[in-house]
Amino acid sequence: MRTTTRQFGAALFVSALVLCLQFSTRAAEESVTVIARYWVTPGREAEAEPRFIRALEFMQKVEPGSSFKMYRSDTDPSLFLYVEVYSSQAALDEHRKTTNPARAKELGPTPEGLLARPPEI
Repeated sequence: MRTTTRQFGAALFVSALVLCLQFSTRAAEESVTVIARYWVTPGREAEAEPRFIRALEFMQKVEPGSSFKMYRSDTDPSLFLYVEVYSSQAALDEHRKTTNPARAKELGPTPEGLLARPPEI
């Protein structure tokens, strides 16, 4: 009986290990969604919107495998929302490492006072 208990425990351990490995592999392959909210200083929305659109178009061109959408609030015209979907965590990591700096270089610095507060990502 003692051998059976050990065998059962070993089988349980191996099963748990296999499940963990399958989960971590699956998790690495799952898409990642990022939601970013930007509040523009009231009265500067007309200046901000074309800048946000240029950023969106740049990201769509550079990363065709990811999805980028921008929305503007109907109830708060100073609120812009980006929804970004990456094919994996690795794709998001690459975006942060490569695309973000390239986009900043392409668009230049954010004009002083354009944002009313820091974005929420």
